[in-house]
Amino acid sequence: MGFIGAVRTAIGTLFRLLPLSTEPGLRVFGQPDERSPVFVTANFDLTVKRVTRYLKNLDCYLLIAPTGGINVWCAAKGGSFTAHSVISVVKTSRISNKVTNRTLILPQLAAPGVDVELVRKETGWHCKFGPVYAKDIPEYIANGLKKSDAMRRVQWPLVDRLDVGIGVSFPICLLILVILAVFLSDWLAEFAILGGGLLLFMYGLYPFIPGKAGWHKLLFLEALTGAGLLSYIFLVADPSMYIRDLFFMAMGLVVVIGTDFGGVTPLYRSDLEPLLDKLGIGRIGPVDFTGRSKIIGGKIVLDQAKCTACGICYDICPRGVFEIEGNEHKKMVIKYPSLCEACEACVLQCPPKAISFGS
Repeated sequence: MGFIGAVRTAIGTLFRLLPLSTEPGLRVFGQPDERSPVFVTANFDLTVKRVTRYLKNLDCYLLIAPTGGINVWCAAKGGSFTAHSVISVVKTSRISNKVTNRTLILPQLAAPGVDVELVRKETGWHCKFGPVYAKDIPEYIANGLKKSDAMRRVQWPLVDRLDVGIGVSFPICLLILVILAVFLSDWLAEFAILGGGLLLFMYGLYPFIPGKAGWHKLLFLEALTGAGLLSYIFLVADPSMYIRDLFFMAMGLVVVIGTDFGGVTPLYRSDLEPLLDKLGIGRIGPVDFTGRSKIIGGKIVLDQAKCTACGICYDICPRGVFEIEGNEHKKMVIKYPSLCEACEACVLQCPPKAISFGS
């Protein structure tokens, strides 16, 4: 990979929400022919590196769509990974001259942003959504481009939690470190150790922290830290100001690290997005919050009169909210509405527009 590549990978990992682009266009792996699969991804440098790791031993094509150097999930939700991104790379790459299958395989987490019908009208290419994780692509190809249920669902194991937590929290913690270095340099070591420990603790133990998600867990941690502070003050005969200040620092760091504790993953609804929307803040970085307060506060609704039981909602839902019922006369049902995190992928991709968010 080389020194420059290693540096870019480190930057992409530590500054997950900041744009870090690679050149859009076509990449060829192995010895593909006119029937080989064509995958699409965002031009976030770290994403391309991770996808390449699993494609390099296959015979296939990869289209890198221009998304402003933003990762797939954030770009799709923020309006940077759209049908126009896909249309652009299809036309400029001249992929139509190389293959005959006319099927693009998009990352599943691009479903909230890419209007596949518009792509079909403008390019003649049909779109389908591949696995959530690039590591499943070899098996997906071996299965004849068919996904298992496991390939459709977002998991959040320890490695992923720490990966995301570091990428989201590191920039703001670094900024605070710089400020402390200028004004309160005596607290640099304490902040670095306490911040690193809390980050590992909060994301490492996220599923086990009491509370439904997001700010519920954040409030529990704040209450726990506050209870520890009060216990120290009242139970220790001669409490140290230094220890007291460490408790206050910990309470502040819990807020910094957990500000959008639910929104950093497709598994939970964001608590921060609707608040920013109500405050009139429409966008921060790659993510657009416009209208999120109404959507996140609403309830997912499926109009059975319009539903054709095509199964697209089941295929693309990262949480498994939908279920297919029946054998001969199949129908879609919202089996687990409490799992919905309001990503709107099903709303955009439903062909008969049978899905919406009600009050």
